Amino acid sequence: MALAAGGAGASPQASAPPDPGLYDFLLRFHGHTCAGSLMGARLGLAAKAALKAAGGEGKLKARYFDHSCPVDGIQVAAGITLGNKAMEVVDKNEHRLLLTAEKNGRQVEARLTKVAEEKAKPTRDLSKKARALPAGSPERQRLEKEVEGIYAWFRTAPEAEVVTVRVVK
Repeated sequence: MALAAGGAGASPQASAPPDPGLYDFLLRFHGHTCAGSLMGARLGLAAKAALKAAGGEGKLKARYFDHSCPVDGIQVAAGITLGNKAMEVVDKNEHRLLLTAEKNGRQVEARLTKVAEEKAKPTRDLSKKARALPAGSPERQRLEKEVEGIYAWFRTAPEAEVVTVRVVK
């Protein structure tokens, strides 16, 4: 069963844009803004809402399949941490999150859409090119604006454009 904003079984909060305060906290937690941390936040928010809608009960456990920046976004958005062993990272170069409710074993899987994966790809190179240019130069400003536009999309795009979620059990 797939869940997405506006889809069957989607929770009402799943379609609302995430609270901007979450992204402020994520910036402080992660140390910088990047597409990866924003992707992780969107994965964590969508999975948590879908798990709740599917009747998940109890503490949450997460397994993510890529050791990269999305891990921090997931921790912040889903309210779980590596430190308390509520999250496990298996490095398989997959942007896939399994979120499980411990009490009743309900589980959902969240993945990025192809659109989200493609949108994120150029940000690292664009940012690197921008940093190599003189501060305030028109080309640097153009590149920084392009990157910020991508970040803004990750913060505000409808959930169904960013993430797909399905109930596993």
